[in-house]
Amino acid sequence: MGDDIGVGDAMVADEEHLSSGLAVLVTARGLDELQDRYFEWVAGHVPSFALGVYLFDPRTGETRASAVRGLSRFYVHRYERFGRPVDPVLRGAVAARRAFDDSLVAPADQWRRAPIVQELFRHYDMAHVMCAPLVSGGEIVGTVNFARAGGEPAFDQRDRRRATVAAMMFQAAVAATDLVTAIDAERAAWWGALESSGQAIVVTDLERAERHANRPARALLDAADDAWSVLDAAIDGGEAIQRLTVRPAGGGAATEVSVTSAPLPERPSVIVSILSAESSTPELPPALRRLLTGRETAIAELVAAGRRDHEIASRLHISPNTVKHHLKSIYSKLDVHSRVELAGLFLR
Repeated sequence: MGDDIGVGDAMVADEEHLSSGLAVLVTARGLDELQDRYFEWVAGHVPSFALGVYLFDPRTGETRASAVRGLSRFYVHRYERFGRPVDPVLRGAVAARRAFDDSLVAPADQWRRAPIVQELFRHYDMAHVMCAPLVSGGEIVGTVNFARAGGEPAFDQRDRRRATVAAMMFQAAVAATDLVTAIDAERAAWWGALESSGQAIVVTDLERAERHANRPARALLDAADDAWSVLDAAIDGGEAIQRLTVRPAGGGAATEVSVTSAPLPERPSVIVSILSAESSTPELPPALRRLLTGRETAIAELVAAGRRDHEIASRLHISPNTVKHHLKSIYSKLDVHSRVELAGLFLR
């Protein structure tokens, strides 16, 4: 009766340890952090003097990432080159698709004479080794590995069960980490595209409490004292389009800014705002005005007022191509790259 109670208590303790481990692993951001968290957790779950994780490239089968604790980097390279191709414990784990250790390969005296032990493991006092496969979509995508020294107990059925569960948990965490990495890469590409856009765009992530304004938006909003708070008010207002008055920090003509905001359909907590400056009486600072010709000044003022090329051409009785030609000269002289940046100069 006492033995039954002891086994039941041990199983309850295992379940509690596994539950805490899952929360630790799946919240890691990045593979390096995941590996460190895994080693700290699994050392108390399957005590071993050396631990390892290996992830395989699904296309080539080659190791795409690995980390080992308790053994030297030289051992890792020797195992990859000479041990992995002939490792019977690894083969057993892959074939069984669960944890496998040296006791399942051969009796202890025979195992000590095995080539991989004589040529590699014994030099590092790896008397007992165990390997559990990482399985995803029916494919072996890696392994978790354990080693104990000669003075430590051999792995048993309980260790194999724990290692199998640890492998499943680590693989689930790897999948979560890979997804986060892919999302972060997609976000970086998205931010890059926004930054290179000539349109003033602000992305507000309410859930993450983050905001990203691209260069044209920063040029427009940083020129005024209260522009950012006004933007918050526009988003909180819940209206698709709002017209805001942005007043320059040093005085001068106010600029009307049209803010068009909408949540992303797939993520309502992310709000994209497009800003357009529409000043009715724009004025270029005198220091900048002196850099331009009279015609260029007139065109710059009309651009800052929100007029398009064909409207400017009609107003000044010139062709749209002439407008484009003057705009290139204006951008060069004023060191701006877009209509929105040009409009931002009128707020200074």
